[in-house]
Amino acid sequence: MKILFIYPDLVTGGYNFCPAIHILSAVVKKEGCQADMLHVNNNHGIPLQKNIIISRSAGYDLFAFTSTSFDYKYANQIAGWLKEAYPHTMKILGGAHATTSPEDFESSNFDIFCVGEGEQPMIELINAWKNHKTDWVNIKNLITRGGVNPLRGFLKDLDSLPFRDFDITDTEKILKLKKGWMSITFSRGCPYDCSFCFNHLYKKMEMGPGDKMSDYVRRRSPENTVSELESLAKKYTIKFFNTDDDLLVISKKWLRKFTTLYTERIYKPFGIKYIINARATDITDETARLLASSGCHEVKIGVETGNETLRKTLLNKNISNAALKKAFTTLHNYGVRTIAFNMMGIPGESSETFYDTLRLIIKLKPNLIRMTYLYPYKHTKIYDYCVEKGLFRDKNAIDDNRDTASPLIFECLTDEDLFLYKFLFPWYVNILWFNSGEYWSAVYKYRVYSFSYLLGKIPEIIEMDRQLSKNCKVPHYRYFANNNIYFELNDNIKNTLPD
Repeated sequence: MKILFIYPDLVTGGYNFCPAIHILSAVVKKEGCQADMLHVNNNHGIPLQKNIIISRSAGYDLFAFTSTSFDYKYANQIAGWLKEAYPHTMKILGGAHATTSPEDFESSNFDIFCVGEGEQPMIELINAWKNHKTDWVNIKNLITRGGVNPLRGFLKDLDSLPFRDFDITDTEKILKLKKGWMSITFSRGCPYDCSFCFNHLYKKMEMGPGDKMSDYVRRRSPENTVSELESLAKKYTIKFFNTDDDLLVISKKWLRKFTTLYTERIYKPFGIKYIINARATDITDETARLLASSGCHEVKIGVETGNETLRKTLLNKNISNAALKKAFTTLHNYGVRTIAFNMMGIPGESSETFYDTLRLIIKLKPNLIRMTYLYPYKHTKIYDYCVEKGLFRDKNAIDDNRDTASPLIFECLTDEDLFLYKFLFPWYVNILWFNSGEYWSAVYKYRVYSFSYLLGKIPEIIEMDRQLSKNCKVPHYRYFANNNIYFELNDNIKNTLPD
């Protein structure tokens, strides 16, 4: 069987790894199939052009797509082109959108949606095709024109999966563009129910008969994890392993073994550091020490907002500011860099909650801040709340420009306020931190403009930030590498400031 994986990678502006295809390609090749990939990306891959995609898709027995909700419209468009050109070739969609929005199947150009984890359904689909059987329409987790099939439950033994097939992508090219950062995951599932996250949906979609919630959080064993990393380190030009797992450090037993193996087999021989996500309440003195000694470069922590009420009620993330402060301080004490993930535009956002966030950032002093607008994904709890309260400008819109504008309406803030708070965030921090008149003058310059005018001023803002940073003689925040999402702490200055 010849399978063509298709990855629409169009809305982020980057050129990204595709974890789902890496693992599924390894799975189908283990079953004896040939697998290739179309990485649809206008800047670095196959352009979104009908004639090119059709010509590159000839001769395959199955078109297998993966897509987020943001890229779904492109996936469906491509499926329509292929439906027209190759009407007898089956087209299946997996990934986040198929799992969280199965109601879109009927109006789609796909023959199948795969809900939840796709490894076993793909194997069964392949075997049905090989044996010329039509019972693929009854495979669990699949939605077909014949109806919606039951769920099989989640995969319990992740070590049973083969190592990922990074050869199916132009991995060296991606690594070069990402300056040596390789994204990879080793766990599935999350015990928490943050209202803005897909995890509570995945639990509902992936739990099968007899499955226990206590078993839902799964991870590969430390030995399996390090063995795969070691194989990649030997093959590719990697500077950092960027683990996208939510909660690898939640198990201290797992972490102790992993850090020991990583130190001996990856960090010492190859010098490759790693980046990890963590929940603030999981950072202890032991955790920070283990991370620091084994080559952990950065820890990414969800701060979201400085307002505890919004964090605990609207976002359903029961973490206090004190716990955040303790986690960041502990990591900094061991020399581990930190990234704070922050959101602008949470329902109930106001000037007061914005200043709560500024004050908390000054206390935490993360090395990097990632600032995005809250985008309520369809069917998440925060999405349902926004629909109920009538907060969406257009609840059916999937906005390609979600990093430049909020999809929500706010009673206390204008579009101009939100823009300034998000894009001038490091300037506001600096003003509150050390009462900078120069940064205040820069903020004041943009307060008179309309939202539409401000949208065109982002490059100018970044250039002005560069000049302001150059003139600033104390530690301060500034734009990171001309990126309008990340802000960095420039602390390579001898002068110190009070907390």
